[in-house]
Amino acid sequence: MGYAEKDWKERTKKNKPTNFQEATEILCDAMKLMIISKNHKYGKNNILKFGQQGIFMRDWDKICRLEEGIFKGKDLGEEGLLETWADNAGYSLVAILLEKNWYELPVDSET
Repeated sequence: MGYAEKDWKERTKKNKPTNFQEATEILCDAMKLMIISKNHKYGKNNILKFGQQGIFMRDWDKICRLEEGIFKGKDLGEEGLLETWADNAGYSLVAILLEKNWYELPVDSET
């Protein structure tokens, strides 16, 4: 998340977003970088083997983690709420890519 925000600040010469559109741009860029990075790290088979059901189970783990932090007040450690929400959003994006048959597209090695 931090890299996308830093990049945005350098490009715009602003310290923080001044409107919803800018804030959304930063977060969408961060999500893009995150799911590409995880695709490089894990490959495609971890998703393709179990498809939508596998994504649901991974996402369910994140929902349970959020429940522990939000409703039960447990310390989520290094991952925290922000990263857990980001993972949740990332799984949603991957599920949409999978549903549209775009998940198996090659990853550009320059990204």
